[in-house]
Amino acid sequence: MITFGSRGAWAAGRDARVHAPAPAVRGVDTVGAGDAFTAGVLAHLHRTGRLSREGVDHLGTGELARLLSYAVEIAADTCTRAGARPPYRYDGVTTPV
Repeated sequence: MITFGSRGAWAAGRDARVHAPAPAVRGVDTVGAGDAFTAGVLAHLHRTGRLSREGVDHLGTGELARLLSYAVEIAADTCTRAGARPPYRYDGVTTPV
């Protein structure tokens, strides 16, 4: 996975390569966006039962796209806050499906 700020992120797996555009937000501060992206990846993998080497190895195109979109959304939401203040589920950020 590689992030490109306002240009979204790319991910490549065994059988898939996907891009997720970044949502348009009014940026306040980018501190913590990368960490929030990584946390979004891990949270999505955990919630979908894929937080293992085998789980990641078998992500298909659709699953990888959903994971990447979720992580990009978390990072973008973090940029709307001053300081390293990532969103929480109760803030209304969509939970991974």
